[in-house]
Amino acid sequence: VAELGVVRRRSSIVNISDIHFHDTQILRVTKDTATATLTMDVEYPTDWEHNRFERRVLTFSDAHNYQVFEIPLSGPPTILAAAVVSAADRWSRLRLETNAGYREVSCVSVTLSTNGRNAYTAGT
Repeated sequence: VAELGVVRRRSSIVNISDIHFHDTQILRVTKDTATATLTMDVEYPTDWEHNRFERRVLTFSDAHNYQVFEIPLSGPPTILAAAVVSAADRWSRLRLETNAGYREVSCVSVTLSTNGRNAYTAGT
């Protein structure tokens, strides 16, 4: 995963290398303003060889400035790549490239959950 234009002044960068975003379908996005979390219900690839996907949840903690730059698409958008594009203070700006464009969100950490348990937390 590439890091583009990362600002390194007193900043922490979220390491997302252990979450495999490619081919993940975004089913629903929810912003909880009370807890400052952004959650994505997704179909996550668990076995590419047998084309198996499982329902998972991506949670972006202490999230703000979520933006979507996508064209209309028939069906759910699919994530093609993910990268940290900048960092300031404790927040990292993540870009999710999709088959319809891209999405960006600033956050402190990203958690991939399965069956109510954290499968992986990407933080600083």
